Amino acid sequence: MRIIAAFLLLLCTTLCAAARPNIVVILTDDQDDTGSMNYMPKTVSLLAEHGITFTNSFVNFSLCAPSRSSFLTGQAAHNDGVRSNKERYGGGWGAFRKDEENVLPIWLKAAGYETAFLGKYVNGYAKGKPPRGIAYWANLAGNWLHLSNVPSNPATWVPPGWDLWYALTRERYYDYSVNENGTLIHFGHEARDYSTDVLKDRAARFIKDQAGSTAPFFMLVSTKAPHGQGDEGEKGPAIAAPKYEHAFMDVTIPRNPAFYGAGVTGKEPGQPVLVGKRGDLETEYRKELQSLQSVDDLVEAVVTTLRDAGKLDNTLIVYTSDNGYLFGEHGLSGKGVPYEGSIKVPLVIRGPGLPENQKRSQLVNNLDVVATIEDLAGAKPGLACDGHTLAPLFADPNAPWRSAILIEGGSDASSPSNRYAAVRSPDQKYVRYDSGVEALYDLAADPYELESKAHDAKYAADLVRLRGVEEKLRSCAGPSCWIE
Repeated sequence: MRIIAAFLLLLCTTLCAAARPNIVVILTDDQDDTGSMNYMPKTVSLLAEHGITFTNSFVNFSLCAPSRSSFLTGQAAHNDGVRSNKERYGGGWGAFRKDEENVLPIWLKAAGYETAFLGKYVNGYAKGKPPRGIAYWANLAGNWLHLSNVPSNPATWVPPGWDLWYALTRERYYDYSVNENGTLIHFGHEARDYSTDVLKDRAARFIKDQAGSTAPFFMLVSTKAPHGQGDEGEKGPAIAAPKYEHAFMDVTIPRNPAFYGAGVTGKEPGQPVLVGKRGDLETEYRKELQSLQSVDDLVEAVVTTLRDAGKLDNTLIVYTSDNGYLFGEHGLSGKGVPYEGSIKVPLVIRGPGLPENQKRSQLVNNLDVVATIEDLAGAKPGLACDGHTLAPLFADPNAPWRSAILIEGGSDASSPSNRYAAVRSPDQKYVRYDSGVEALYDLAADPYELESKAHDAKYAADLVRLRGVEEKLRSCAGPSCWIE
């Protein structure tokens, strides 16, 4: 009888696993949603034309480490506590590491998924010196006994929950190392060492390895592109693969009325203004597009390999970025501010049962992507997650949805004038800086956020209403982050 019961349990487990989708997430770094996808024909034809494009997709916190941390915890920055790229300011991998034993890959493993991570992890990963002497042996013993999560050697640390760990220990296009399940592999400056292509080939190999398995898998591929070259804090534009380094030489940055602050009026005192050189920005923009061509190749390789392995029809593919990027809008170069170019990111999803070549305009964010993965995988999160599954929008473009989302920003190292919490509704945006300065934009009438209406009497009622929403969302957790 026990043998029969065990057989039925095994059969049920196998069938349930087969019914759940494989999940592939392709996460770029610093990709704007102001036209860059128009230069990625393979991604458009293979994903967007076979799935759903979300035209109002945002991140909770427009900065690399906080956004990546939120993708793994499913929590907004005010809940997981990561609000900076640097450990000394309470951010980066140093702040995130405490959560590594209770994050997305752990939950997916418990649900029966094979898991793989490839590429850039959380900023600061693999940095720092290993303990020495007695401290080294004490820490090593602590790791064996699961009493310590401090790596004996940061460069070879493999976080729990990942069956394949293939992480960049230096976030570069060339001259870097990869930690493959605890073993360091060094790459040089040959064309074959270009990091996006290396990730592409390793992703294809992982998919091929799953061809004979009925267990579902989850793979997160996180590219360096189109982020600028170098580790955190180093300067320089992105680097293209040799075959793309002369592409788009006649392309210029899209100009809008806010470009370089032109036409901006009523700017609130205390709002950040960081003006760069226009010539440098043109180069950075072209290099972004050039580096994205290799990401386009990666998307093609993933789809082709899934098809060849017989896995495409049962695989959810998500394409998105950790944050947006400003190329001169409002006189800014970079991210971390509440303007649309900084907080808005591409989001395209293709998968079994999803309609083809459709768009959704509802307000969604990166926390919703995590909630969707958990939902479709049948995973049980070990934390109170702050997003909402996108599944209702897959089936019904008019499904009831939220009326506002929270945007957070400014690292702990910033001056108070740069730290903020914002509320984005379908047609308005309210920003409250920690300094007390407020801004209100009527996005329907002023989509480029040229003039704040915070002191316009005609918007007094909107200001009061959105203040109330911001007060509720800035400390929300779980279901309370949903605003009807």
